[in-house]
Amino acid sequence: MNERRSSRFGVRLSLLCGLALVAASAQAQLLGQTANLLENTSGSVVRTLADISGTVTSPVGDLLVGTAQLAGPWLAHTVIRVEGHYLTLAQGTAAVDVGFTYDGESRRFLIVRPATAYADAAVLLMLHGNGGTAENQANISYAADLVAATGNWVVLPEALNGTWNDDPGFSNGVDDVGFLAAVIDVLTHNFEVDARHIAISGLSNGAFMTERFACERSDLVSAVALVAGTLSNNLSRVCAPAQPRPILFIDGTADPIVPYDGSRLGTMSATDAYAFWETLHNCTPSAAMTTQLPDTSNDGTTVDLLRNAGCGSGKEVRLYTVNGGGHAWPGGWQYLPVPIIGTTSQDIDASNVIWSFASAYSAD
Repeated sequence: MNERRSSRFGVRLSLLCGLALVAASAQAQLLGQTANLLENTSGSVVRTLADISGTVTSPVGDLLVGTAQLAGPWLAHTVIRVEGHYLTLAQGTAAVDVGFTYDGESRRFLIVRPATAYADAAVLLMLHGNGGTAENQANISYAADLVAATGNWVVLPEALNGTWNDDPGFSNGVDDVGFLAAVIDVLTHNFEVDARHIAISGLSNGAFMTERFACERSDLVSAVALVAGTLSNNLSRVCAPAQPRPILFIDGTADPIVPYDGSRLGTMSATDAYAFWETLHNCTPSAAMTTQLPDTSNDGTTVDLLRNAGCGSGKEVRLYTVNGGGHAWPGGWQYLPVPIIGTTSQDIDASNVIWSFASAYSAD
């Protein structure tokens, strides 16, 4: 049996992430959209960004692009359904479902973007946890609110059967690194996003997958962020990014699933994972600084930031330690009760922290 997976992503974590859906209902709004003209070539057919962004559900080359669903114009949030899952959209945002065949399997990703689509958008990839879905991760992180506030796109790929193949030492045979690279290729060539500003992030199993991608395909991303994830011993032995990207960790000291102290078999502690990337970035240890962030919420948690910008790579490594925090996306939804996953700290907003960090870097 996969020893590490059974300890980290067993039945309990599948239950945790699998149940994390928005329990609300509203009729999905299938509205038209206004978009600037942007030519895209798929085979011999020249298309506009409106076509590519989901005016109709139809094949676009090898893609199946779903009808764009827009948030209602009067309410702060609208609940829609995508692929049978509830998704909360913020006012001024839209969702598009995209599917394609990769390695013989039907794969999909969800785009949450501004209602009006333009070329050269910056993108934050966000990977769900074990047993989760793209919509589930968008809801947990309030991804649509981030899009409404910043104008960037959040793109949420979905794992095959709900689990990312994050550990090179225990492969399940699914080429998720290749799949994520294919998603980026579709985004840059079909949707014409800004290839220099594509960051990647993830929660739990998605965090470990994010890190694997950062080790193997650093050429495709500009920044990296892990929430409730550290570093597997197996990945640490083979991680050799062509160009280390700026990276941050957000980890809770009371996480019952991915222990902060590394007490689960096969994974490093949060501080050891941070130190590993300090080494990859050729950072000067004495340049590291620790700051206690304001305790803005009376939820029993506090946050300390350890950061090192004195790195030979010219990049930065950060560790946000959420004292008393659980297996959660800080600032996001408390998707299961505290006794099961621990506390979701509200002292920082992980989505905003990640985007603020990532937007300062490009993949030059």
